Amino acid sequence: MKYTIQLQLHVLLLSMNSNGEITSKTVKRIAELSRLSLNEADIDAFTHEFATIVQAIDAINTLELDGVEPMSHVLDLPNVFREDNPSESLSVKQALENAPKKNETFFKVPKVME
Repeated sequence: MKYTIQLQLHVLLLSMNSNGEITSKTVKRIAELSRLSLNEADIDAFTHEFATIVQAIDAINTLELDGVEPMSHVLDLPNVFREDNPSESLSVKQALENAPKKNETFFKVPKVME
């Protein structure tokens, strides 16, 4: 999967104009690689969206980030999860108490696969 994404990104970069502009040709090539069929309206919309994304990345690339620590989240939050303390579980009878359809020890649900 990682290789496929890298390959598609590489093809995207190769298919961009020399000035880094995203064109409808670029979007058509990405759609072809992704096995998507897009109409002209979709191609125009994606061309604009991809161009906006590339512009945002270009803006980030112009920032001076030497000495800035990478972060995993915008806010410096500690772990907000509760402790995982074992406690007593529901009995089978309690778990099935409000089930609309049940067997002796199982929930009965509609068949989802044939």
